[in-house]
Amino acid sequence: MDVSLGVLAAAFAITVIIVKALKPLAYVIDLVDKPGGRKHHDGVIPLIGGIAIFGGVFVSAYLFINQPIFIRMFMLGGGFLVFMGALDDRYDLSARFRLVGQFLIACIFVYGLEVEIGSFGNLLGLGELRVGWLGFPLAVLSLIGVINAFNMLDGMDGLVGGIGLVSFGGLAYLFGVAGDINFSLLCGAFVGASIAFLIFNVYGGKAGFRVTKIFMGDAGSMFIGLSIGVFLINGSQMEHTIFTPVTAMWFVLLPMTDMVTIIYRRLKRGRSPMTPDRTHIHHVLMRAGFPPAQTLQIMVLCQSFLVLLGVLTTTLNIAESVSFIGILLFVGLYQLLMKRSWQFIRWNKRRYA
Repeated sequence: MDVSLGVLAAAFAITVIIVKALKPLAYVIDLVDKPGGRKHHDGVIPLIGGIAIFGGVFVSAYLFINQPIFIRMFMLGGGFLVFMGALDDRYDLSARFRLVGQFLIACIFVYGLEVEIGSFGNLLGLGELRVGWLGFPLAVLSLIGVINAFNMLDGMDGLVGGIGLVSFGGLAYLFGVAGDINFSLLCGAFVGASIAFLIFNVYGGKAGFRVTKIFMGDAGSMFIGLSIGVFLINGSQMEHTIFTPVTAMWFVLLPMTDMVTIIYRRLKRGRSPMTPDRTHIHHVLMRAGFPPAQTLQIMVLCQSFLVLLGVLTTTLNIAESVSFIGILLFVGLYQLLMKRSWQFIRWNKRRYA
């Protein structure tokens, strides 16, 4: 317990120090987000949250955690993604360039460390569903999908940081209970770094809080997505399985369902799937009359509930087929809400009026 608290505290402190150090540099090199278009924030905001989170995790992991080849390669691949994300934040890279970079970085894990998807588990109650030679390409596609799910969800203060915090907390518990100390501590480092970021991101610039506001940027949202994806595949697919594949689905159910739904609706309207808009679930909630702070609470509570269900499926040894039915029910309710979003918006506005 002392070591895990030490990792968390170290990651928190180092992230804060990095934010303070990078703030003046961000203005000099123009690594900032400026209001305009879909961006309604006030003033010029440094895009250094992702770099700070990576730095906090990297240094605290080096100080407190053993360094097997997997963790070294994780830091290397994560560093590449953060660097590409920072370039995107600064120069607004094309979607094609980002996808190529994500593909190459995912291949580092999949083909370099054999992070593959070998099975979907007993989803249908008919026995284990093995995927054979598709394991490696499916893992690459899964990592790219999770990276972009978190990246696309980053549309309001605290959202990706809060959802990531909940996910890393649940993973730290599962890895810790199973005795995988290295990964439990690594997830704990993400918890500490995420808390530090959220203080700057959510409370920065507000009256009574003497902290600078910062944004996570693509560097941070993509790094968090990659990390959660790698941890979930490692915990559900490697030689010593810690939780089932269906448990892993619960951890990314909200961002992945939101991404797939948005892409489908954009394609249906003849638009590019990578064209940003304001049709995500948190946008629907805000249009329905919920203020940003309350919308953030709803989203984080929803993610906490889903992660808790994922943890319970493991600790209570719930049948995978039963858990999968729960996932399908959530997806169905989500689709119903988005299809009837205009009715929900009108109903909620009337209720508050």
